[in-house]
Amino acid sequence: MLELSGRVVVYSVAGCPHCLAAKKTLRDLGISVIDVPVDRFPAVRTWLQEKTGKTSVPQIFFNEEYVGGNDSLQRAVKDEETWGRLLTEVQQNPAKEDALIIPHPSEATDAQSNETVFTCETDPISEVVEEIRASGLLQSHRTSLFSSPKMAFSGYDFVQWMVEAKKMNESEAVKVGSELLQKKYILPVKDNIENFFSKSDVFYSLNEGNESCALNSGAIDSCVIEDAGQLAEALRKLVLRLYSDHISTDGRKVDYVSIKASEEFQQYQSLARQLQRAPLEKLDQDGLKAFFINVYNALVIHATVQNGPATNWLTRLKFFDRMCYIIGGRNYSLNDIENGVLRANRRGVVQLFPPFGKSDPRRKMSLIQVDPRIHFALNCGARSCPPVKTFSAENINEELQLATNSYLEGDDALKVESDGDRSHIHLSSLLRWYRHDFGDNQEEVLRWTARNAGRGEKAKALQDALETGKWKVSYMPYDWGSNGINDED
Repeated sequence: MLELSGRVVVYSVAGCPHCLAAKKTLRDLGISVIDVPVDRFPAVRTWLQEKTGKTSVPQIFFNEEYVGGNDSLQRAVKDEETWGRLLTEVQQNPAKEDALIIPHPSEATDAQSNETVFTCETDPISEVVEEIRASGLLQSHRTSLFSSPKMAFSGYDFVQWMVEAKKMNESEAVKVGSELLQKKYILPVKDNIENFFSKSDVFYSLNEGNESCALNSGAIDSCVIEDAGQLAEALRKLVLRLYSDHISTDGRKVDYVSIKASEEFQQYQSLARQLQRAPLEKLDQDGLKAFFINVYNALVIHATVQNGPATNWLTRLKFFDRMCYIIGGRNYSLNDIENGVLRANRRGVVQLFPPFGKSDPRRKMSLIQVDPRIHFALNCGARSCPPVKTFSAENINEELQLATNSYLEGDDALKVESDGDRSHIHLSSLLRWYRHDFGDNQEEVLRWTARNAGRGEKAKALQDALETGKWKVSYMPYDWGSNGINDED
């Protein structure tokens, strides 16, 4: 390592690909860095945004001289004059103690702890499920010429069995059945039927999930699940830990093979099965938004670990259409989550119809309106996708804004260049594919982008171009190559 009189400070967050790339570049050049994880020091993040005008990370300083993000660092390294000046600064001049904020580790907040928060407490009512399996209630029933549900029972038969087997009155039996239904231990055979335990022609089945192709299918643990948000919080923290622990040092690749062999992935699979009974109906709009963004990103990682990455357009179509989880007793594919829930049941890029029909019970989970910022929160496993981040219901709007600002500050999302007497605006293809989420026409899309591109020079250049009215737009190619370490470039 080079001997430095001063210091090089990198403000970063856990698992950030650009942060890892910047730190690897500096290490390879023999420069030791002070790494400040701003996700563990919220006050530092606020100060950093005020000082730099940027919301993205990393942000890099050589003593008090501001370099910028990873793109700026890479340009500086290639420019002999600039790089020589930066090295001279930190080799010859000591750092001013009050120029930058470098917090003590003891000041770190526990809010970003990677410890999971979900513990399985046995639900007493789960004993009834085991008794149903042994009772003989589960049988085939012909309900029409084309319908014959198997391993099901009628509401009436359930109540009569409870009265005889458990020695309770009918109202108590109905209450038990209602609780089993509410906690999703049992599901109505017909989607439009819910609680009719007095009828002999209304049927229910156990929520087993064993016959589903969902990645979280299998036996359900008898855990108390009162809060879907708490469950999502545990999942998001475990996914972030998996991603952070298995991303390459340059931030460009994820070691999915190593993830699959890890103890944490086995823990994740067990936790994902709890989604089968997640009480989604208790979540508000912000809760649903945070929950399904986190689950989407987790499902992409799970599917890639389990089945390998999509390698061409056909396998990508199948990947997003077939990879699914059972959530709250229903199957949700990646397309269902993105387009059906998060995009308020709009058609996807290659879809002819919205994912959820009028009678689809999952339609109740669709957001009321589209929040365009979700496109900068969803990671599809490709190289051009926004980096993996996790979100909380309490701070979803601030976190989405931060993710949006950070993505648009990167050169792979937005560039503004002079082209004679007009500006040439280069946009991520995300803003073309989902144009109607951002505005009704090209100018509205650009104005939305300008409002959400932070406070840097790029946002100002875009705003200036809009004011002059002299601009043209092109879209940057999207790199669908896998971000897996063992996949070919």
